[in-house]
Amino acid sequence: MAHVFKKKYEVTYRDTNVRQECNLSAYMEFMVDAAFCQEATLGLSISDLIKSNHTWVIYDYKIKIHKYANYRDKLNVVTYVKRFKKFYAIRIFEIYDESNTLIVEGETLAFFIDMIKVRPCVIPKYYYELYCVEEDNKEPIKKLKLKAPEKITHEKEFEIRYGDIDLNLHVGNVQYVKWIMETIPFEVMTNYRNNHIKIKYEKEIKYGEKIRVQTQIEKLADKIVAMHQIIDKEDKEIALLESHWEEINDDKNFLKNLNIEQNIKQ
Repeated sequence: MAHVFKKKYEVTYRDTNVRQECNLSAYMEFMVDAAFCQEATLGLSISDLIKSNHTWVIYDYKIKIHKYANYRDKLNVVTYVKRFKKFYAIRIFEIYDESNTLIVEGETLAFFIDMIKVRPCVIPKYYYELYCVEEDNKEPIKKLKLKAPEKITHEKEFEIRYGDIDLNLHVGNVQYVKWIMETIPFEVMTNYRNNHIKIKYEKEIKYGEKIRVQTQIEKLADKIVAMHQIIDKEDKEIALLESHWEEINDDKNFLKNLNIEQNIKQ
């Protein structure tokens, strides 16, 4: 049975949106922290890993939100490595609320990197023992397949700041989600909730570079599907994302009554 790690978090003010609900990016920060904490308890801290010139690079990220937590809610994040294969690792995340209801599910596909040779390398055998994962080379690794926007409806440019980079000296995984949110129209952000996102990371970005986020918004009956593409100054693809949004039909849609959009325009 896989080695399971659990850690408790509280949704703080900085983690919330105007509805006082936990942001998607905050859920991702909790997940990243829980994964790093598990590695540290197993004697595999991220700082020691980097000193050995190795690191993990996330390739795919999938998150499904069943229910949004609110300001000051207590959460329990559960994570474990489901599978290793050659240089690939699949990690599972589950977030539970105080009543032990599963509210968020996540899964990442990452590969083990030799930072000197700048290429994937085989995961050491002792990792299997530490994470209690059996070697499995039979079933192929399934990678996300996402499409780039065909008709760009919204676009925005960003320059990589110091605060955007992580220990690997490239942009952290959560920042990609923050960028695409800036291309989502205000009326969508206030009248819909993001309940599902898929991310395929293609190329790393470093400090000082400039990128463009291109988004296609498609409105359906009671939901919205957005396709996103992040490209560099040479129009090379950096990442593809797909976000799904459900219309808000509960009392949290109080923003309609506040006429906020009109006030912002003024």
